[in-house]
Order: sequence, then structure tokens, then C-alpha cells
Amino acid sequence: MNYDLILKGGTLVDPLGTALNGVDLGIRDGKLAAIADTIDPSRGDDVYDAAGLFILPGLIDAHVHFRDPGLTYKEDFGSGSAAAARGGITTVADMPNTLPPTAGTGELREKARAAGEKSYTDFGLFALLTQDNLGEMDALVREGALGFKVFLGTSVGNIAAPPLGTLYEQMRRAGPRRIAFHAEDNELNGHFTRLCREIPGDDPALLPRARPDISEAEAVARAIRLAEYTGAAIHICHVSAARSLALIREAKRRRLPVSAETCPQYLFLDSGDYPRLGTRMKVNPPVRSAEDREALWRGIAEGVIDMIATDHAPHTAEEKDRPLWEALPGIAGVETSVPLMLTAVNQGRLSLNDYARIASLAPARVWGLYPRKGGAGINADADFTIVDMARRGVIRNAELQSRHRTSPYEGFETLGAPVAALLRGRFIMKNGVVTGKAGFGRLVRPVNPDPAEPAAADRSGGTGHALYPPTV
Repeated sequence: MNYDLILKGGTLVDPLGTALNGVDLGIRDGKLAAIADTIDPSRGDDVYDAAGLFILPGLIDAHVHFRDPGLTYKEDFGSGSAAAARGGITTVADMPNTLPPTAGTGELREKARAAGEKSYTDFGLFALLTQDNLGEMDALVREGALGFKVFLGTSVGNIAAPPLGTLYEQMRRAGPRRIAFHAEDNELNGHFTRLCREIPGDDPALLPRARPDISEAEAVARAIRLAEYTGAAIHICHVSAARSLALIREAKRRRLPVSAETCPQYLFLDSGDYPRLGTRMKVNPPVRSAEDREALWRGIAEGVIDMIATDHAPHTAEEKDRPLWEALPGIAGVETSVPLMLTAVNQGRLSLNDYARIASLAPARVWGLYPRKGGAGINADADFTIVDMARRGVIRNAELQSRHRTSPYEGFETLGAPVAALLRGRFIMKNGVVTGKAGFGRLVRPVNPDPAEPAAADRSGGTGHALYPPTV
């Protein structure tokens, strides 16, 4: 058997807890075809020397805002997916608060068309739940929606949640698709923001007081309660607070179909950074205390937090540098997430296996893409992120691929970096340079979103695709 590409001599990282040192991977027709101690390099049309490097299943960022259509002066699928590829991400999931919102089959189809022409990475698309589209949910599923999104609290664009009764019926109808929640309470945010705006000055430390943790916790509790009554599987986006973690932990203890993510801004920044970074770190929900940050790291270790996502949401420098209450919330993070998290691995915050779990396996399982993505099964897509755990770097905004480079991580020193990324057997990044082709990315359609957490003993995904078969 011959191969289009052989990855030779790397350490293959299993998200479920093991690693294979010095193995060869054979790739053919965009799929992983073989894993073996050694494959004769003459059997490959191309050979990549991965000795000393770690090979992770292709990393997934399941929460990005690429602003396409309608807000493409901030970002579009071309610039956003190029940033993802350069950062070692092979699949993204785009949120629906664009202009127009992705709330109907026409909008979903048009976004898929535009993304398909521009994207360097594979992509999934969320559909927005509004007060008017209950009857279109089944059609959105047929059209390929990855899941549904609800903004319980407004962020950018002032998109309102459906009335409670409508949302209840939508959750009953969601079927196999999971519903992702932006979990903040508008009334509480409005109340506390009015109080904060009465305080003289523009102290950015007011931001977490204007949108306090009770706002997030109240909305999380509401989403969990609705899930309990309707049977819908739900996902809590961008968890920022310890109080929310306690609610999610209890829901999981009761075996409710609840998953959750947090983002690098809540793990690497805290309220002590506001004097230095100001509105450059303004985001909804806001970055909170060091105690909340440490609680989130514990939540990852305990499995309460299922996955890492970035909520990548770039704005222009002018939009970010406005006065406190007019500055737009959002952080560009799709390109910096992997080196930040690899640095955390080197610091002992989590293992490389754990990182592969929360950045690849878990999002693939939750959003119905596993075992095609999220693992290293024979006949799975040959998506891989290859990392050098010894490579040092410094994040420089001027070097970022995004259209607007407003990252708060300027000057962060990193240890560990993605050095190559493959999508369906083709390199889309090598040595920090995007080598893929715009339009190579495809819409990924979920197969069977799994409401359960991946079990450590489940290495087949129910499909017979052993993760690490012993023969070529």
C-alpha cells in the first residue's frame, strides 16, 4: 500500500490518555490509512519528518466570529480561517450574529457558499434561534446547521433571546442538535451597568462590576432548568465565573446533557490586567478575578469544562480604543490560543493529552463530528496539528494574520508552538506560514451529537474505527 504522505517518527497524542512514541502515519485520499512503528518512506509520495514533535488530532475552535457576511471590514472567512490555520486550528465553528443573522435556511446557505469560497479550514455554522424561526428549525438541520445559538444576554448587535415560551418550544424541537447559550441576564446587566456609569471616570475595572457573575450564573441556571424540562442538550459558551461552574458541576452530577467551554482570556488574564490593557481586553462576559481564573483551571482538570474555544471576535483598533462604555467587546484569539495553551502544558497546568481532549476530541463529540474529526482513527479525516513543545516565541500583534490585530496578548512569552497543520491530508500551515488554499475548507455537517462525555474506555466512537490499530 502506498501513501500520499507519511508523517514519520512523531509522537501521536491520544486525547484519551496515552501516546505512541516514534510512530509513522500513512495518509491516503485525505484519510488516515495506517499507523505503524515504521513505514518504508519509499511508499510515500511525500514524507514529513516529525521526529521530536507531537502529533495531535486536528484542533477545533468551536466558537469564532468571522463576521461574514455584513461585517467583513472587521474579519471575513478568508482572513479569519487563515489566522486559524496559522495558529494550528484545522476546523472552526462560526457564530450566527452577522448581518443578516444566520437565522434561516437562505442565510445559512449563503454563508456556507461564501465560506466555501474563502476558507482555509473546515467549518461548521451555527444557526440563530429567534422569536420567528421555530418552524424553520428542521429545515436548518437538514441544511447542515452544526447547532443552534441563543443570546440570553446581548453582546454585539443587540440580538435578543426568543420569548421564554418560544424558547421552550424551540428547545423541545431541537432534537439531535445541541443549543449553545450566551449566558448573561440582560436585566441584571442593565441594572449594574447603569450604576457603574454613574461613577466618574473611565476605569476599565468597572467592566466586571457592570456585568457581574450573578448575571452569568442566573442565565446558566435558566438554561439548565430549561434543558431539564425540555430534554434538550445544551452548551454553555465562554464560562467566566466560579459561580457558573458550580451550577454546571451540579447539572453534570445529575447527568443532564450539559456541556461547557471556557476561553483563553479567562485563563490567562484577570481583573488585575485592566489597568495595563484597558478596553483591549473588554469582552462579554468580562474577564474576572484571579480567583475565578483559578476556578476555571480547576474546572478543566475536573472535567466540568469540556472544551477550550476562543470566542474570536475582532474589531478595528478604533472600535476597541473608544471610551469605556462605547468600546466594543471582543478579542481576536484564534491565532494565539494554541501557543498559549501549550505554554500552560509546559507549566504543568494540564497534560498534552488533556489539551488534545479539550481542543479536539470534546468539541468533535459535542458537535457531532466524531469520529470523522477529533481523533486519529483509521479512515478518519487526516487532520493533524503538529507541535514543537520546546519552541519559544513571543506574541506580536503585528505578525497576526487576522484583519485587525487587537489581541491583548502582545508581548506574552510562549513555550510550545504549532509548527504544521494538516487538513484532510494536506498541509495548510508549515513553520508559521499558511500554505493552504482559500476555498479548500468544507462545510462539516454533524452526524450524531453526543450528549454524553467521552468515556475513557470508548476508543472506537461506536464505529469500529480503532484509534490505534497495530498493523499497516
